[in-house]
Amino acid sequence: MAFLFSPKSRAFNDESLESYLLRVVAENFFDSYEQLSLAIREELHELDFEAHGAFPIDLKRLNVYHAKHNSHFRMRALGLLESLLGFPQFELQKLALLKSDRTVIGLSAVHKNGVDIPLSFIRYHSTMGADAIPVCPHCLFDEPYIRQIWHLTPIEACAKHKCQLLHQCPECSIPINYIENESISHCVCGFEFAKGCVKPASNDEVELATKLMSDKVDENPLFKSVSISQRFTSLAWFQRRYVKHEDFPFNAAVTYFKAWPQNVFDELNLMTLSADNKLIDLFNRTSFRFIYGELIMGLPHIYRDEKETHFIRQTVLEFLSRLVAAHPKSKKPNVADMLVSISEAAVILGTTHEQIYRLYQDGVLSSSFRHKMKYRIDPQAAIFYLRQVVEYKNSFGSSDQRMYVSAW
Repeated sequence: MAFLFSPKSRAFNDESLESYLLRVVAENFFDSYEQLSLAIREELHELDFEAHGAFPIDLKRLNVYHAKHNSHFRMRALGLLESLLGFPQFELQKLALLKSDRTVIGLSAVHKNGVDIPLSFIRYHSTMGADAIPVCPHCLFDEPYIRQIWHLTPIEACAKHKCQLLHQCPECSIPINYIENESISHCVCGFEFAKGCVKPASNDEVELATKLMSDKVDENPLFKSVSISQRFTSLAWFQRRYVKHEDFPFNAAVTYFKAWPQNVFDELNLMTLSADNKLIDLFNRTSFRFIYGELIMGLPHIYRDEKETHFIRQTVLEFLSRLVAAHPKSKKPNVADMLVSISEAAVILGTTHEQIYRLYQDGVLSSSFRHKMKYRIDPQAAIFYLRQVVEYKNSFGSSDQRMYVSAW
């Protein structure tokens, strides 16, 4: 039996969980989310004591990915809340952002509807305080609820209305944040966001907002992959490689990837040409990182359930193959004789540290110096020759399967 009144408009597929709970607050005439949560916790106490403790009093802690140790209890609490609202199973849980068991370019991620999104791409808290969660006034006029896509930092435009999102209240200029204010349609000063004026968005901003989450593919490599997770990976790679701060226009990535892969080949070839000028020792005593930075460690991971290898990984591995082919083995060490670490070798071969150790013990990979008996090699120490690792990789063709790893 329903304990609470549910809003007349059921949860929209693109609505955020916090937005829907605020609509439940309004429908049941509570003054704040805290009053609703206390009422829900009291009811849950009778139904499930463990789940009752996992339901947060603070709206900003509501979503599942905020739970540190009891996310399964949080999911159970949402399931019980569905019954209190008289909803079918999973009606609320499908709105939640879940914890992901994967990382995106080394970054923690959240998961929703089969898509892994870097946690740093979720608008809410930054090191400087609460982020703004921008809105589209035209969308709020059509239907007053918060779209989940507005929580994503790469999104700065409304794909439907082709306008920029509104970050600050036009009346009082404070950042718009419906979670802090507990109001979807109004600012704390009383201004109605649906009446706000917004500027037209640039073509790149509209293109990113339109195509990032779309099922359709595009000629731009950024949107060519069917996997939306891979598109987020591309943006994370771009940000990590070229941007030193989080607050930057993601639409610059749209322009960057239009010139792919020639632009990255040109950049890396220029680094190769200037490598001699940076040397302080011979190439066969110089780490790959010293010349090329985190090029290898920044590559997307391989996951067996993904149907295609990420295009950034393919391009960088192609560059490494070209580099080795263009600099054959000679008496004088060259750029292909640089040293990579166990971690970098594992990324190139698409395998684990333990299997790289195994290849070393079997003599497949040679170390650049002798090691003490029973000495565990530092995974970050540059010891293997880039040439050997790449040639071994190429000996198995273009396959990313782990068939090349020796077995006990």
